[in-house]
Amino acid sequence: MEMKAIDNLIYLITGKTIKKSIRKTLSGRLPQNTVSKLPDEIRSTYEQRLENLDRKETLGAALVARFSLLTLLFYERLIAENIDKCEAINITSEITWVLYEKLTGMFWIFTRLFSKKPIERVKKAIVFTIKHFPYNSPGYEMEILKSNENEIAYNVYKCPAAEFFKVHQLSELCAETWCDLDYALADKWGVKLERDKTIAKGDGLCTFRFMAKNAGSLSGD
Repeated sequence: MEMKAIDNLIYLITGKTIKKSIRKTLSGRLPQNTVSKLPDEIRSTYEQRLENLDRKETLGAALVARFSLLTLLFYERLIAENIDKCEAINITSEITWVLYEKLTGMFWIFTRLFSKKPIERVKKAIVFTIKHFPYNSPGYEMEILKSNENEIAYNVYKCPAAEFFKVHQLSELCAETWCDLDYALADKWGVKLERDKTIAKGDGLCTFRFMAKNAGSLSGD
């Protein structure tokens, strides 16, 4: 029942947005007939391969693993269409951004209830997602190291997305899609991100440090 709820959430978050994103991103890069069929074909393949996805300890980890599977399927299909590896990664990143923005956007809207300052909103979002959903333990393992009026720093020791792509020998895809999108997200949220270590790039942990750009600045939604 819980996994069914997660699958319903996936469809709710993706839905028509994914179809629009695929068509917008791939128009002119692939034959229109192929582009039109892609969303339904990927969804069909996703449902088939979902059965082989490892069961996760938490609903949040299960959600992220499912998003990771979708990312993998986009990439595999592009490679099958003879698109160059680097371009396939870039295109996959564009499409994955739509998923990532949808997932994180829910929490960003929620933080508006507490503050208009970007760094304060980021801190609220991070604390909530680590304690409750989707980055809660034991699916993820994270530790907040520092939090003050200008920044929040934390480490990630276990990441389902990094684990998923490592199994498929595609850590590079994880690093250049899910991981690197964190910088775009920080920019959208009106803060700066520093990360010296990344699990998907071969490190033993991810080191996050979100910092305020300008004291008192406001971000748009």
